[in-house]
Amino acid sequence: MACQTGIKPNAKLRNAFELGKQAKLRLIKVVVRNEELAANYELKGSDDWRADWAAAIPECLDSFEPCFVLFRLNTVHDWLLISFADDRAPVKEKMLLAATQATFKNEFGPSYISHERHVTDRKDLTLDAFDSWMNGKSEPQPLTEIEQELLNAAQERSRAAASAPHAGMKGVSFPLDRNAEEALVQLAKGTLAFVQLSVDTLNEAIKLEGMETVLGASELAGKISRKQPRYTFYRFEHEFEGRQLVSVFFIYSLPSSGASIKERMLYSSCKGPFLGEAARLGVEIAKKMEVDAKDDLSEQALFECIHPPVAEAPKPFARPAPPGGPRRITKV
Repeated sequence: MACQTGIKPNAKLRNAFELGKQAKLRLIKVVVRNEELAANYELKGSDDWRADWAAAIPECLDSFEPCFVLFRLNTVHDWLLISFADDRAPVKEKMLLAATQATFKNEFGPSYISHERHVTDRKDLTLDAFDSWMNGKSEPQPLTEIEQELLNAAQERSRAAASAPHAGMKGVSFPLDRNAEEALVQLAKGTLAFVQLSVDTLNEAIKLEGMETVLGASELAGKISRKQPRYTFYRFEHEFEGRQLVSVFFIYSLPSSGASIKERMLYSSCKGPFLGEAARLGVEIAKKMEVDAKDDLSEQALFECIHPPVAEAPKPFARPAPPGGPRRITKV
């Protein structure tokens, strides 16, 4: 399956994917080059994945070249996907990498990837740093100061709901990372049709998850995660009453299961300030939607959301004619 950006793996990378799935490779480094995904470095490795990690990572990474790294841990179905984009790398290359991540995963096979990590600094990929990250994934994460305030506010709101039903949590403002901000600017200019963002609960920021220059309405539903909350903007181009129109949808997707309480709280609390920042960047929203995995996001559903069908006026009740012809008037 080709990437929606038009970028797809070349023959050499497809061959590396197959070798990896046969446990014949330990590491595959992938970069975007000449409008295609290409294998930049491969490592056959040994029987000791820790020794292979120490020998190859982070030395194989270039701070000025964003890349994907696939690293096999214990079994053929236990791969770590690392997306690496240092702050010093060109913004366009980082945006391109982010835009291809979802389809890159599909090309390799999501069932083979058991862990994912986004890294912006090589020092976070030492073996000690990786061990700490893996240990942290298996333990409950401590709440940050903002998350603790949100939890306290939620508990207080629950206790005071009867006496002060109007009270609610104040919005929490997380900054947009540079890729997310640039994508929203391009959306406002009309050069992007689709922008999807997520709340990075670890780094307390809004980050870019994906973008498309062209996306048909029939493809939109497939871009909405059924497991994780997301903020999505979509430019819906359509015809109405003989005119060509463009309406920007903001879709807040919140699956009924799969997201932690912390995630759901933060997505809900960040939404208001985030939309204010999007407006500041020039994004004009025609319609806001909150959906879960079961909601209809077809082209017809989008159209009717913007242009609701006009209800027909009820017809007056017609009294039926009496049986046997016209009623005769009789004297009493």
